[in-house]
Formats: sequence, structure tokens, C-alpha cells
Amino acid sequence: MATTGDDPRVNEGSRANDGAEHAPPTSPLEWVAAGLGALLIAAMIVYMVQYALKEHSSVPGEMDVTVMESRTGGLGHTVRFQIRNRTAATAATLIVRGELRSGDQVVETAEAQFDYLPPYSERFGGLIFQNDPARYELRIVPTGYSEP
Repeated sequence: MATTGDDPRVNEGSRANDGAEHAPPTSPLEWVAAGLGALLIAAMIVYMVQYALKEHSSVPGEMDVTVMESRTGGLGHTVRFQIRNRTAATAATLIVRGELRSGDQVVETAEAQFDYLPPYSERFGGLIFQNDPARYELRIVPTGYSEP
């Protein structure tokens, strides 16, 4: 029978425990990179929570309508317009109403409907009138929406 000094397996095992290699310590650059990564993740989480809270507290009441052009065609007079949602809320089934007015009297109305107006976005549409909008005062306003 061999002694422990003669058995190569025992010597290898004892050498593995005696000269165990340790991982080198984490360098300062690695700590800085890890800190920046953690800071970036925390900032993203804070932003997402803030955005979610803001989304639920907004009402799409700040909408701007801008007349782009008016053209005469076979169907009548088409007034192209742009509507902008300036809030963090979404408006669905948005109804936009256009009126041709002569003083206090409404001469003609037209409506357009938008299926979806996302937060901070814009859409284009058109209203078709039988009367020439250049001869009257034109008012275009959003009149209703639903929350998706």
C-alpha cells in the first residue's frame, strides 16, 4: 500500500487546496460601470412610473386646430385641417365640428371623426361644405371624444 506522499491523487488534491486561485479583486472601473448601469436602470424606472401617472391624470382637452387649405371641387368646398393633441391622454372617436357662421347665425355645419388621437400627436382631416367658406366665418372645434 502506498503512503500519502506516494499517491499522486492526494498530492494534487492538497496542492489544489493550498494554492487555490482567487478571482482578482473588482477594479474601480468595473465598479463605476456597474454604478452607472444601476443609475440608468433606476432613472428609467422613475421615468416610466412618472409617465404612467401623468397619462392617467390627463384629459385630452388641449387640442389645437389649424386650417391648412380650402379647395373647391366636385363635392363642394373642402377645408383641410390639422388637429394636435397637446396632452398625455389619448382621445378615441374624436369628433371635430366645423361651422360656417354669418354673425351669430350658423349657415352650415360639417363633422369629421378620428378613430384615435394619441398623446402629443397630430392628425389631418377635411370638412366638406356646400357654401364657400371664404364668404363666412369658419370655426373648427373638437366637440367630443371617448377614452380608450
